Amino acid sequence: MKMSLLIVVVAALFFSASFVKMPGIDRLANAYFAESIKAATLAYATTRTVNAVVSVVKESHLEFAPAGVGVSIAAGQVLDPIDDMTECLSTMLVAAIASIGIQKIGFEIGMAVSFKAISILLLLAVPLLWLNGASGASLLQPAIKLCLILLLLRFMLPLSAMISDSIYTTWLKPGVENSLERLSIVSGSYSELKSLPPEQDDGFFSSLRRNASEQVDNTRKAFSIMMQNAEIIVASLLSLMTAYLTIFVVQVLLLPLTMLWLLLSLFRGKPMDEFSGHIVNRLLSVVRTSQGLAKPS
Repeated sequence: MKMSLLIVVVAALFFSASFVKMPGIDRLANAYFAESIKAATLAYATTRTVNAVVSVVKESHLEFAPAGVGVSIAAGQVLDPIDDMTECLSTMLVAAIASIGIQKIGFEIGMAVSFKAISILLLLAVPLLWLNGASGASLLQPAIKLCLILLLLRFMLPLSAMISDSIYTTWLKPGVENSLERLSIVSGSYSELKSLPPEQDDGFFSSLRRNASEQVDNTRKAFSIMMQNAEIIVASLLSLMTAYLTIFVVQVLLLPLTMLWLLLSLFRGKPMDEFSGHIVNRLLSVVRTSQGLAKPS
């Protein structure tokens, strides 16, 4: 009877703990998810702005006059590689943001459900303790194993977030911030390209000609900036692609598959069977003693 009461108390403690965030790992995991989504969204916004500038400029035929000789340049043919890279990077960033968001949802579900599920399993284990023979033990051992797996899962999800945060902060974050800063050279010209100056008092057609002339000048300026910094732009885009490809591989493939393999290995492994079997035997021994079924030594 005392063992049953103890299990009920432990179940109640687990249920209460499901409403409380752990001050260490949960706080760090939440900070990581918030910072990662913010950084990936900023990278996506910058990339789309660069893509918008490229899209505006590449549709233009720009007239240059080097040494007094007019030269017409089809900007689209020159900027196609950068345009393709920004499109690929945008797709990759969307996938990275989605993967981080899914992991955050999984973390929050695990934080809310794991301890509750453990408390339910413990309560279900109470009547199994009072079943005599092998039937009680055969049903009780999988329940204990599942409780142990859920307990590990509760700590492994924040741990995987902390590993991802360590990889990002140590190796990827400096390169990402440097790349975004260098791409701001191009993205800063987008506001000039998309805005038209206010109409002046010299008439509609005069304002229209002046606005068109200023738009051409802004487009030519943006094209010149991109040509002068083409190597920097390509290097920055490649750096961002490498960083977020690494994040995607680590968060979507490496860590989840490693966790799944570890959980399956623990669930099917001999050490887990022996440990859970030992717990079951101790519990049944205490119950038999309380029932007066244990033989005196």
